[in-house]
Amino acid sequence: MLRPGGRFAFPLVAPPRPGSRICWTRLGFDAVMRVRDAVRRPPFVMYCRTFGLGRVRREPERAGFAVELPACRRPGTGGTGALGSGR
Repeated sequence: MLRPGGRFAFPLVAPPRPGSRICWTRLGFDAVMRVRDAVRRPPFVMYCRTFGLGRVRREPERAGFAVELPACRRPGTGGTGALGSGR
């Protein structure tokens, strides 16, 4: 349970540059997984990346949370990034 003044945090990776090879690879993988799930109808979806940063920010704000998005430092430098804090 998140208590007032508490902090709920999760890391987000910056999206790849539009049009880059990794961008197209991710989009292709997402498409294949969605088709697989639509065809096979598994009892649960094992992979899903269907929301963007805008939605990740809006939903907690709509629920009354204060949302902040500090930049993460480069890996190994001791910095962290957090999204969301208690009401």
